[in-house]
Amino acid sequence: MARRSVAVVPFGARSNDPRAGAWGRQIARRLVDRFADHPSLELKPVFLVALPEAASDAGYLVFGSTPDAALAAEYGASLGSSHALAGVLTADGTRRALEATLVDVASKRAVATFAHPIAPGELPATEPALADWLAASLGIDPPAGPAMPSEDAYAALLEGMDEEVNATLLAASDAAGAAAARVRAAARYLDAVRADAGGGDAEERLLVLAAGSLERGDEATFVRPLEELTAVAPRSWRGHYLLGELRRLTGDAGGAVLALEHADALQPLRDADVVRLAELYVEAGADASARSRLRRIKPESAEYARAQDLVGGLAARAGRLEEAVTAFERAAGDDPHDAAVVARLAQVLIASGENERGIGRYRQAIALGAPADARLGLARALVASGDHEAATMELETLLGDAPPGETAAQARRLRLGLRRRDLEERLERAGNAAVAGAGDALDSARTDLEDVLAAEPDLWEAHFAIGLIARRRGDAAGAERAFRRVLELWPEQPDALHELGVALLMAERTGDAVPVLDAAARLRPNDAGYLADAGFAQLRAGNLNAARERLALASELDADDPITQAYLQELARVEQVAGRAN
Repeated sequence: MARRSVAVVPFGARSNDPRAGAWGRQIARRLVDRFADHPSLELKPVFLVALPEAASDAGYLVFGSTPDAALAAEYGASLGSSHALAGVLTADGTRRALEATLVDVASKRAVATFAHPIAPGELPATEPALADWLAASLGIDPPAGPAMPSEDAYAALLEGMDEEVNATLLAASDAAGAAAARVRAAARYLDAVRADAGGGDAEERLLVLAAGSLERGDEATFVRPLEELTAVAPRSWRGHYLLGELRRLTGDAGGAVLALEHADALQPLRDADVVRLAELYVEAGADASARSRLRRIKPESAEYARAQDLVGGLAARAGRLEEAVTAFERAAGDDPHDAAVVARLAQVLIASGENERGIGRYRQAIALGAPADARLGLARALVASGDHEAATMELETLLGDAPPGETAAQARRLRLGLRRRDLEERLERAGNAAVAGAGDALDSARTDLEDVLAAEPDLWEAHFAIGLIARRRGDAAGAERAFRRVLELWPEQPDALHELGVALLMAERTGDAVPVLDAAARLRPNDAGYLADAGFAQLRAGNLNAARERLALASELDADDPITQAYLQELARVEQVAGRAN
């Protein structure tokens, strides 16, 4: 017998309860899903679109309809179906019922009708009853279906599914509305799980909805719903796993570790996830836990090289250089392709005194496309081996291609030492004078720095020292010019950002200083002085809460710093004055 098909029109509703429309539409949708794998019958959903009256008007979907037999047959014919199914859900006070009509497309006549009263608490039974009736009407075996939850859980599930449809329809024209609909859908799915934790459909739909956030970029929106899901359903492996991923992507490394450990306790993680968990432990400074996880990755695993790379990094950080070399060699393998791994192997070989092997590995890493810092490492190794000519050649090649930043800045300093040792010594002497020298030493320091810049105009240290001298002399404009030049050569250099912020405060440009000092503090979060100055700038700007937050952190890092304590006292005075004014 040929496989027949039924076009299913979204069911309409007659009710004062706005939820009834969602129930009718989604029961029809779930009926289609029930027959998805049936061997002799295919159900096709009908999407009703209202066409615009004018070219400038937009079309829209019609939610729920109860067409007569002739119109239902036309819908079926448009989909090439042998039959069409239409229905209406009535909810009028205590009377509830679902009525449906099966139409033969060829004759445009009803061939079977379904009239199912819905008793209190029996809404979930409507769906399997409808499926059984349809199968019997067409003389086929009914499909197997999932266990049905309680009525409260089932109603919440249907309403969540309807909100997902809303989100899909709004996605192209109203992003905020679509996002709000997804939040409502997640809330109803959670209500369904709370009402009946054994009903897996709501949990499944919530997980799929949350997983979609990885593509949409709204991962933070679904962290809380998944936290609530795993609290209600603590044995949900996928719930814990997906929560771990979302926390990781939103910057909550500690929370991600906790969720992934829960998932691993319920079902062992895949090797790729074990390595990711180890990386999170490394990020948190929990090296022992990271090593414990990495021991699970065996040589036959596709993740073995990645795991050994992490083992090598942990060993190098702990000063176990021989172990680090062995691990990095395992990670590189016999036919290395990962330039970064080979560069790390080269670095640890140099550190362990194996210069020639390290130089060879650096050259291999560069041939594989390693970034510029590998060439800088090679140049340093060549300097250590006494081959200054080869080191200079590597530095020239690096500086010909490297963008502004730390690597290029360090390469210029190394090249200066190779070319002009006398100027490097003058730079060191002038830099020390700029920081802490007596006032009468600043003129000669400035002369030394100008001579250095004549030979190497892009040396950031020289510009930085000139900025310090200008600041000490009260020349805020000169200091600003010098520090901005440093940031052209090395964007986000923390010390230059901090000193630029101080110079801007000197010039009474508090609004410009606040973001600069905040940026420096973010780059040096454990530097009490940087946090304190950022707090003082906020205080000067009148942002008292932000000032207290930064100064409190600075005081925690260094409770004895007199400058931080002076700032705190000034903040307390300003807060007291502000309180009296209020």
